[in-house]
Amino acid sequence: MNKKAALRILLVIILMLLIFSIILENPIKILFIIYEGNIYLLFTFLLIMASEIVKSFRLYYMCKFAKNCRLKFFDSIKIQLSGFFAGTITPGNIGGVPTIASLLNKYNQTPFGEAFGISSSQAFFDGIIPSIISFIFSLFYLPKSIGITLFSLFTITFWAIVFNINIKNFSIMILNKLSLRDLKEKLVKEIDIFQESLKFIKNRKLLFILLVISILSYLIQTYSIIILINKNISIFKIFIALMFNYTMAIFPTPAGEGGTEYGLAMLLPVNIVIMWRLSYVFSGLISGLFSSLILNKIFKNNSNISI
Repeated sequence: MNKKAALRILLVIILMLLIFSIILENPIKILFIIYEGNIYLLFTFLLIMASEIVKSFRLYYMCKFAKNCRLKFFDSIKIQLSGFFAGTITPGNIGGVPTIASLLNKYNQTPFGEAFGISSSQAFFDGIIPSIISFIFSLFYLPKSIGITLFSLFTITFWAIVFNINIKNFSIMILNKLSLRDLKEKLVKEIDIFQESLKFIKNRKLLFILLVISILSYLIQTYSIIILINKNISIFKIFIALMFNYTMAIFPTPAGEGGTEYGLAMLLPVNIVIMWRLSYVFSGLISGLFSSLILNKIFKNNSNISI
């Protein structure tokens, strides 16, 4: 792990503690909340890690149906955890998509356009499903939930644009105006490969498998919240809070800090929000160490990569 990544990790932790301090109005209370969570924080951490391993099946099946991507399941775990780590230390979790794409391209020789399409498809499920659910249910909590409504609407609009075939013509027009015609042929080729990889949406069997895997991972994460709660809060309400969390994860701060807490706190007690976010962020950070130190053996015949 390089110095840049270490500094980002430190920034995420400091920002998270700062936001917790603002929420609680007293940083000392954070220690009492951690003490309150005790062993359940470890269980929550393990369940969040388990949900990411479940998502590895999604990456595995995406590659299985792709033209130039073949992954062993343990390879997909390493790449998924690396993407989870990269998303945790970058603003709006934006680092996850290019990290997964670059790993597929480097270690699996998948053409970058296709690798980026596969990686984007991963982000599609964790974006569009929570955003649709969040948009619908945030309407019941207006005006307090206006941020969730707007962010979910933005995500839905963004993916509608991504799947629009006219994006290639728009890119060509921009390149022509910028006098970058030399890049046009190469970019158009990559866009064609990228959009071809997005046609998984028309494969009903694959779409069903990916939806089931996504929902299963969300249910595991829902249970990771449930075990922290000693109050009578319905599972459905906790699930919706989790969807709000996903929607606000694109908040432009490392790990979506500030936005995710806002989404969770819409329906959950503050102490639960803090305990779960602590577990989630640290699972993201530790997943980077785990994927680098333990699963690097999978790629022992390849050059090492620093994340």
